[in-house]
This record gives sequence, structure tokens and C-alpha cells, in this order.
Amino acid sequence: MLGIPPPPPPPPPLDRRLLDGGNATSPTQSNEPQPRLSAGQVQFLKKFLDTPLSREMIEYYSGLEYYRHLVGGNARTFVSQLMSEGLIKPHDTDRATWICSDKGKGVAQSAIIHTRTDSGNIIDYVQSLQASETLKVATELYRDGNVPAAVLVLKEAYKKIENSSVSYGIDTYLRLPSYLQKLGRYDEAWGFLNNLLARGYPNQIQNEALILLARSKIYKAMCRLLQHEGKGRTAIIFGAASIVAEAQYYYLQSEEKDWPKDFRKERAATFRSLSEATSIHEKMKKITKKEITKSQLEDIANYLCSTLLRPKAVKYDRLIVEVDSLICVEKDPRQ
Repeated sequence: MLGIPPPPPPPPPLDRRLLDGGNATSPTQSNEPQPRLSAGQVQFLKKFLDTPLSREMIEYYSGLEYYRHLVGGNARTFVSQLMSEGLIKPHDTDRATWICSDKGKGVAQSAIIHTRTDSGNIIDYVQSLQASETLKVATELYRDGNVPAAVLVLKEAYKKIENSSVSYGIDTYLRLPSYLQKLGRYDEAWGFLNNLLARGYPNQIQNEALILLARSKIYKAMCRLLQHEGKGRTAIIFGAASIVAEAQYYYLQSEEKDWPKDFRKERAATFRSLSEATSIHEKMKKITKKEITKSQLEDIANYLCSTLLRPKAVKYDRLIVEVDSLICVEKDPRQ
């Protein structure tokens, strides 16, 4: 009949190994070469785990980046392929929608687990994902215990953030040294933290107070790294710097005239609390962990308290040297 388009060509079959015996053997348990779903196929099936997909949405999904390479950009053909293999099925009550079958769920979950544990192919897997999704994959990998792959994915996420205009904040960047610390890659972690101090991070908000808050968190991460490395005395130096930077952050926020008066008063009160000798002494005591004498602890607490009497004049290079001299450690912070 005129006006009726010819039927689409039959879809290429999925790798049969995805469908045969998938419930009995995990991809990571078999000695046989394991098939792998593409990143787009995994994402597609994951959507079916909880959400029915209506036929009317197919044209929308065919435009999404991670469907374009599935079957020449033809998402309708791919859906037909999944249906023919029993991976998705019509909804029980609404024949215009599909849901993921038990077989489809098993295939998707196995593929996801396999992809997480396959460090060699992990960059290909996240290539089509956005920065936020890539960060989530890094978290999943870390929770799975695959820390080397989590490091690779985290670095890939940082590249994507750098090419965007979104600011993710310092906590996102402190994940990498934490992961590297777990792997015992201390020098790499230390270099990354030093680079954060010197250059900041992509799309960092250029606000003096927020920069100081980031500095405080970086110093704290340095302190933890050195402690984990067995360099507890040196860690004290950077723990002290973190305390001062945090107090200075609250002081600067209390001075920002654009903030409401009540907010500035609250920030000023927090600064006063953090800069008191008693507060500083308690924080330093937790950091020192009996690495120094009580007299040295008192000297450091008093020095930090006197430093914060002039919060606008803090010089961190000098502060590090002074605290270093008070605990008599070598000048090289890596020794």
C-alpha cells in the first residue's frame, strides 16, 4: 500500500552469552570471555529497572547522546531488539508501555557489576556520561572496593568539570587524595593537595572567605595524610594551619557588609569561639596525639591564639615555619 513505510530491518542479535546462563554465573566468576553491554545499553536497561518507558518517548530518547551509537541512532530498533530477546516486555495493564523483565534486570545488573570491576575499560564506560554522573560512578566503584578504578574515574570527572562552567566545591576535589591515601600513593596525594593550595580548582568561586574555607579543608586533608603516613609530628603543623584558616573564614564572613546583620553577628560569635585559647588547645590536643610535650602544646596554642588577634594579617608561610620551630621538626614537610 502506498504511504506505508517498509518495516525496519531486523536488529542484530545481542551476544548470546548475555542471555545464556547469566543467572548462574557472575561475570567475575567465570573463566570464559565475558560479553559486555555498551555504556548506552547499560544506561537504557537501568532506566527500565524502575520506570516504564512509553512508546511516545522513543523519539525523545533517540536524541540522547548515549543512545546515538547503539544502532545507528535508531532507538526504536534497539527497543525492538531488547523485546525480541525478552529483556523488556509490555506492561501488564498498559500495552503502550514497556518494563524491564527479570531477565533484563539480571543482564543489566551483571553488566553494571562487570563494568565496575573492569578497570581497563572504565574510561570507555564513563565517556558519554556527564560530570555529575561520572562522580557517582566513582563513588560506586569506591564502595565496591575497586579504588584504582575509582581514581581513574574521578580524574576523568575532573576533566569534564574543567570543561564546564559549574563549580563543585572543594569537597569534590578532596576525594582524590583520600582515595590515593587508601592506595598508599602518598606522594601523588601530597602533590595534588599542594597544587590545590597553589592554584585552586576549576570554576572556584573567587570569594576571599570561601577560599580560606577551602584552604582550611586542604590543610586538614594534609594533616590526615601525614598522620596516615606515620608522620604525626609533621602533621601537627598543617593541623594548626587548618584551625587558623577556619577561624579566619568566619571572621571574614562577619566583615562582609552585604550579608544580613544577624548572620554577621553569628559569624563573629563563631570566630570568637574558635580563636579562644581553650578552644584552640582542645583542637590541637586531638591533632597532636601525644606526639609532643604538654609544654609544646601550650606554646602552639598560645601562638595560634595570638596570631588570630590580627586575623587580617595572617601569613601562612610564616605560620607554618613558626609552628615547625615550636615542635622542632625538620624543615622539609615530607621528611
